[in-house]
Parts: sequence; structure tokens; C-alpha cells
Amino acid sequence: MLLGVLPVLITAVLLGVYFSYSRIQDAEQALRERGAAQARYLATAAEYGVVTYNQKFLQNLLNAQHAETGVDFAAIYDTRFKLLASAGEVPSALQGATEPMEVGDRLVFTAPIDMAPLHATDMFTLHENAPDTSGRRIGWVRVGVSLQHLAAINRTTLLTSAGICLLVMMLGIALALRLSRNVTKPIREMLAVVHAIGAGNLHARVEHDAGGELGALQVGINQMTEDLTASRVGMQQRIREATAALAEQKEAAEHANIAKSKFLAAASHDLRQPIHALGLFLAALKNELHESEQLRILANIEASVAAMEGLFNSLLDISRLDAGVLEVHERVFPVNRVLDRIRTEFTHQAEAKGLKLLVVPSRALLHTDPLLLQRVMFNLVSNAVRYTDSGGVVVGCRRRNARVLIEVWDSGRGIPEDRQQDIFEEFVQLHNPERARGNGLGLGLAIVERVTRLLDCPLSLRSYPQHGSVFSISVAQSEPGAVVEDLRDSGRRTLSGQLHGLVVVIDDDEEILTAMRSLLTGWGLQVVSATRGCDALAQLERAPDVLLCDYRLRDGEIGLDVIARFRSIFGADIPAVLITGDTAPESVRTIKVSGHALLYKPVRPAKLRVLLSKMLPHL
Repeated sequence: MLLGVLPVLITAVLLGVYFSYSRIQDAEQALRERGAAQARYLATAAEYGVVTYNQKFLQNLLNAQHAETGVDFAAIYDTRFKLLASAGEVPSALQGATEPMEVGDRLVFTAPIDMAPLHATDMFTLHENAPDTSGRRIGWVRVGVSLQHLAAINRTTLLTSAGICLLVMMLGIALALRLSRNVTKPIREMLAVVHAIGAGNLHARVEHDAGGELGALQVGINQMTEDLTASRVGMQQRIREATAALAEQKEAAEHANIAKSKFLAAASHDLRQPIHALGLFLAALKNELHESEQLRILANIEASVAAMEGLFNSLLDISRLDAGVLEVHERVFPVNRVLDRIRTEFTHQAEAKGLKLLVVPSRALLHTDPLLLQRVMFNLVSNAVRYTDSGGVVVGCRRRNARVLIEVWDSGRGIPEDRQQDIFEEFVQLHNPERARGNGLGLGLAIVERVTRLLDCPLSLRSYPQHGSVFSISVAQSEPGAVVEDLRDSGRRTLSGQLHGLVVVIDDDEEILTAMRSLLTGWGLQVVSATRGCDALAQLERAPDVLLCDYRLRDGEIGLDVIARFRSIFGADIPAVLITGDTAPESVRTIKVSGHALLYKPVRPAKLRVLLSKMLPHL
């Protein structure tokens, strides 16, 4: 409708405006020419009356002029514009103007009265009061023409033009309706079908009732719909098949992951038991040995045990991250604290391989968990030293707006671009195909990736084979003036001296009980040990000061239930520590929710002593 009417309407309006404007201009020009002609005619006719000073003649002449259509007034003046005669209402503000002018709703024309040269015999016919005719100009004539007649003409012109425009518009509408029925209606119907197809309704069809190109288009749309329907049926079938295959693969992967988790949990728990007992025996034995050779051998044994602990701790870290129970404790601390520990921990290791370790100090303050960040940095630097054969390793910081970029550069073997994502998966070691024991389990970078995600510290990698690698961690920088917490281990003062109190130890492994009794007794504590909670209760006469309990005990007994029973019987909130080697995510999550202090096997004696010193009553 718009396409049909708008061009016609615009054309009609433009033509109507043009012709109306021309008609109005022509009417105004004709009015001006008529008024000027009437003024000139009256001037010529009034010459005799003015010369003879015949008032009656002049008045009759003016009355006849005033009777003309559209004439509002007529007046005759002498050469000084003194009114001699008039007909109609003559404006008083004309003065001596001789040019055509508009006065109110009238257009006033002025013409001079000039007398032709007279013969001497004509002088005798002049009136005695006639003006001096020594000059040719003897007066003026003014004629006022009403503009209302012009306004009427203009109105008629505009109405005629509007009528023509209306007629043309109605004709355009009629043509547009016909166009709509024959062209746009089929197009709208096809558009509606296309929208329905786009919305998923492949049953929509176009009624084929048009000819020519529109008919061909309708047939094409229907054919397209048929093809889309066939394609969708085939695609749905392929999707169902792919979904079924994917579901099978997902189920197999879930079963494999569950089996892996169960294996890790069982293997870790069973293997941690003897390692835990071994560590306790070594700690107890260390108090009894004094000869240097014996202490050297003991130190080597402790190093081997520490290596095994590192492997199991990696498994435990992965389990805790999978369980989502690893807690983040953000603090403000200087990055130099982490850098100094890296320098202390890895300088000797790098020098043993002939490498140079350069740790660049920085005055930046960070806001994150210092212990988790240190664990990440230790893993990255350890890998850099392990897989660098010559050259060195550089650790430094760069400021990036509100963050600090901690980078570890090495001149090692590098990582191919297509394998750079694989190294963050569990048990992947590109440069250890023989699975050498000294190179770990391939969990270090998997832990790094998960911890940095937990800390919201983006990790990035740039590496080129045979040219080394750069690992970068983006850490939030603290606000200016932030308070730096003192993170020094306050438990160091508890590593010497005797402890006092009654400690109950419950574990289902006799070797662990023997080792714990030997260790705790050496620290000056009274110890009651048992493999079950009821056996420990039978040996007590008062509430213990601290309860050390394994999470999984014999006959399906759970450490949480034992702690609850002790507190119920003695009516006191007995401090308790759960000790476990279980790395299953469900178990780790359950222990965390309980709120009890938690130690993972193998327990380091120094850590146990610090914890006991805080829980035991101070005498």
C-alpha cells in the first residue's frame, strides 16, 4: 500500500503546490496590473475635471470608478496631495507616497495627472480657480483595490489543488489495493511460511495460486520445505545415534573415573598406613640415637620416607581438589616471602645439575592464599629444574595494572604447541616415558592448574621445543596501605620442651598404635591407645585432654561416631583430631563438614606436636 500510494501522493502534492503557487502568483500579478491600469485610466479621465476644476465631473468619475468590482476607494489630489475629490473611505496615512503599497487589506496604486500642452485659444475655457498649468503635472490619482478578492481566488485555487490531490490519492490507493491483491498478498503469505519454517514448523506450505515469477517462487519454497523435512529426519536420526554413543562413552568414562578414585582411595589408604607408622617410628628413634653415623643413616631413611610422602601428598591434593574441600585463606603478604623460600629450597638442587637459579626480588604485595601460591610456585620451579639440562631458571615478577605476573623462565626442553594442554592432565609426563620414579607421578601441573583456578589466578604458558618455557601466574596486587600479616610459624617454639596431658589414640593398625605411644610418651604425655573406641573407654577414669582418632576403624566403626560417643559420656567438648589416609572425595568432604581438626597420613611428627601444644591445657 505504501509503495503504491506514496509516490503518487508525493507527485500529486508537488504538482499541486507548484500549480497553486503559480496560480496565486498570476492572480496577484493580474490584480496589480489591473489596479495600475485603473489608476492610469482615472488619471487620464480626470485631466479635464482638474484643469476646469469641475467638482461634479470629478465626483461622478470617482463614483463610477468606486463602483468597479474590488475597488475600495478612489481619490484625486492636487500636485501637493491636497484632496480634491474622493469616493469610498480614503486612508489618511498615505501622505505623498507614489509607489504601490499595501495598507491594511487594500493595495493602493498612485498615478500622476499630466496635462498635454494647451493652445492659446484653449486658455479662455479654463475656470478662474483652476490651478497653475504652467507645468505638465497637475495632480495625482489614487485607487485602492481590495485584497479580499485576491484571498478568495487563493482559497479557490488551494481547494481545487487539494481536491485534485485527493482524487489522485484515491486513484493511487485503488491501484495499490489492486497491486496488494496481485503481488504483495502472495509475498506476505510466502513470508509467513518462511517464518514458520524458521520457527521449526516444516509442515507449513504455500498455496500455489500465483503465476509467473511469484508462482515459481512459491513452488521453490514448497520444494525447499520438503528438502528441509527430509534433512531434519536424517539429522535427528544421526543425533540420536551420536547421543547414544556419547552416553555410552560418558558412562564408561564415569565408571573408569569412579574405579580410579576407588583405587586411589584404597591404595592410598592402605599404603599410607605403613608409611605413617614408619614416620612415627623414625621420629621416636631420632630421640634415642646420638652417634653421627646412626643419625646419617636415619637422615637417609627420612629422605626416602619424605619422597614417598610427596608422592602420596600429590594423590591427596588431587582428591581434595576433586572433592572441592580445599579451603582458601587469603591474606596480604610480600611476594618476596615466597621468592626467598624458592631460593632456599631449589638453589642446591639447581647447582647439583650445573644450573643457575636466579630469583629476582620484588617489593610487590599480593592478596591471595600464600600457602597455596607457594605450593604452585614450588611445583613450577621443581619442573623447570627437573626438565632443564643446561642453562638455568629465572623466577621474577612483572606489574600489570592491579595484578602481579609471577613468571618462571627456563632454558629446558620445551613443550610442543599441540601438547601444551595435555601437560595439565593427570599422570601425563612428556619427558618421562619410562616413568622414572624420581620424576614423580605427573600430577604436579594438574595440581597447579586446579589450584590457580581455585585462587582465580590465571595461568598461562609460552613454550618452544629446545628453547625453553615460560609459566606465568597472574595474582591480585594488594591495595596501597594494606596491613601485611605475620605468617611466621608460631608453632616453632613448641618443638622443644615437654608436653603434659592425657592423650587417647585410637587406630585400627597395631604398628601405628605402637609408634604413636613411643612418640607421644617421649614428648612427656600420658597415652591410652586402643583399636576400638569401647576398648579406649574401658581404660579411662577421666576425660582425656585430647583424642587422636583414625577416621576408619575396625568393624565399620567411624572416627566421627567415636568422638561423639566420648563427648556424650564425659559431658565435655573434648578436643579431637581426625587422622586419615582416605583420599576419596566423599570421605574428605564429610570430614571437612564435621569441623574437627584433620591430619592426613603420613603425619609429620613436628606438625602433630604443634597441633597438640595448642590443644593441650597449659600448666
